[in-house]
Amino acid sequence: MTTRTPPGPGRGSWHAWRRRWWLPPMLVLLALLLISPHVGRAEPSGNYRPPLPADALASGCYPLPTGMTIDFPYQVRSDGDVDGPGGRHRRLVLQYDEVDRATAQQRIAAALRRAGLPAGNATVTSYARIPSDSIVRGEIVLTLPTVALHSDVPDPAQCANPFSTKRFPPDWAPSTRYA
Repeated sequence: MTTRTPPGPGRGSWHAWRRRWWLPPMLVLLALLLISPHVGRAEPSGNYRPPLPADALASGCYPLPTGMTIDFPYQVRSDGDVDGPGGRHRRLVLQYDEVDRATAQQRIAAALRRAGLPAGNATVTSYARIPSDSIVRGEIVLTLPTVALHSDVPDPAQCANPFSTKRFPPDWAPSTRYA
């Protein structure tokens, strides 16, 4: 006849531990779950967009000619001085938004006249095959007198940023990829 050894500090506790090996990892996991909402989480501020550079024309780095203002929604695509048949001039490319081609043509011609420039200094093109609810409607290419970099601007550092001024270095290839 065999007798059983009563459970004690030796053999019996080892068997109990082997049966409950999963308990310590579960306790660690439970502790992590309980503290995780308080550690390493971003505060929900609703401001998830990066800061955008200033408007190329509103920054004051390379202003429009005196008297010229653009009174319709637009974005500047490129700005720079180029050589042409009439000599060196500023080529400013805008996209106009939310207005049709005729309205953009009329308003940009009036803006050029206010600055003492001929209305023929603007080429207005509407984009083909755009949906009727599209925001961007077309492009305007302006031929303007060259302008030097202004030094009396609120934030001179942005004048050195090509993404702010839209005056990209010549060795930067034009991009057609937007992502």
